[in-house]
Amino acid sequence: MTISNLNMTKYFILALTILFSSCNGQTSQKLDSKDPIAVIQENEKKAAEKKSDNLGVVISTVSFQVKTDNKKDFENGLIPWASIENAKQDIPNLYKKDEVVIKENSVKIIIDYPLTNQYEFTLTSNKGFTRQQLLEEISFNYFKIYEEEEKSATVKTIPIDKRTTMYNRNQTNGIYGIWGHDIADLVLSEIQVFKTVSGQIFLTLDIES
Repeated sequence: MTISNLNMTKYFILALTILFSSCNGQTSQKLDSKDPIAVIQENEKKAAEKKSDNLGVVISTVSFQVKTDNKKDFENGLIPWASIENAKQDIPNLYKKDEVVIKENSVKIIIDYPLTNQYEFTLTSNKGFTRQQLLEEISFNYFKIYEEEEKSATVKTIPIDKRTTMYNRNQTNGIYGIWGHDIADLVLSEIQVFKTVSGQIFLTLDIES
């Protein structure tokens, strides 16, 4: 092989290497840039399939309903959920708001929707917990979560009026990794009360959007 042929061969190999690397980079980029709608659908599926086996056994459920005059949409005069964002407005009409629905003095509440990384907080009360207390505390902590997410994220929430490809909230990369829903989308329909073997009480939330 002559020197010129050797150089040509080197250039040919180099060109193939660059082309192959470029193709791989494009493939990797395509894999990384998922369709935002597909991401939400995937996250919704994971949320629906999430199990609570490690929390013990369900000892009760607590429903949340709000009284309304809108009998056209709600024949029994009860909306089967309470707003997270507008909890203060719903509380005056919250059905059986003063009923003590959990008699234990300490509970741990798990918030995992629509969060990538779940959040937990503990409530204590000498007189147990009413629906109003629970809704107030859950709403307060959701606002706290969304505020901390926005402060800690480098990928910020796209304002509703600037969303072009989809209406849903984009996924942010703060400490909780919120995806798919603004706080205004969220309503609380039910709480499941779990009890562990050691007697600890955990609450999981049925949040709809």
